[in-house]
Amino acid sequence: MEGGYFYWISWFLWIVYTFFAPKNRVRLLICLYVLLLMTLSIYEVTILSFHISFAYILMLVVSYSFVMKQTGTAFIYFFFASASVTMLYATFHFLLLFDPIWVFVEATWLLALALLFASFALYRSFYERLLLLTVGCCQGDFLYAFVLKQFSFPYLIGSFSFLDGWALASACLFIWKWLEQLPMYIDGRFQRRTKEVKT
Repeated sequence: MEGGYFYWISWFLWIVYTFFAPKNRVRLLICLYVLLLMTLSIYEVTILSFHISFAYILMLVVSYSFVMKQTGTAFIYFFFASASVTMLYATFHFLLLFDPIWVFVEATWLLALALLFASFALYRSFYERLLLLTVGCCQGDFLYAFVLKQFSFPYLIGSFSFLDGWALASACLFIWKWLEQLPMYIDGRFQRRTKEVKT
């Protein structure tokens, strides 16, 4: 069922940040953002004959607001990096449309892995990877819809299929981030335990 990955991952992320994350402004904004995404995912609007979901618009506005904070070479690098992910996303869907037989596993997982590898190749920090992933997916989905429109194919920008791929790739980024922090957490616990034993 389309949207399944998106809803399950969103609810899990919301629960984790609501009940286990430190109480601060970041936690509040993430919880609010996730709830808004889930709420707006079922609504759509038509703009210049393009059918666009409200969740997509929210993702685009929020991600672009972070992009605009970058300056100089960082902005130029992000421009080319996001263009690469955009082309990757759109090309994957075109191949899936015209030659679906080459997809030997579920398309959502294959797309998520491809996006994940691209974000790891282009950036090192978690937040930069997540921003690149979001902007690239949004731009790629619009490019795909723009080309389909030339052939009068109906397409919803920001559909549940789009949200599934983005959510799955984002979840993999979060898991990787937690795995990176796990040794530091274990080491901290071990050192505290050692101090308690000595005292």
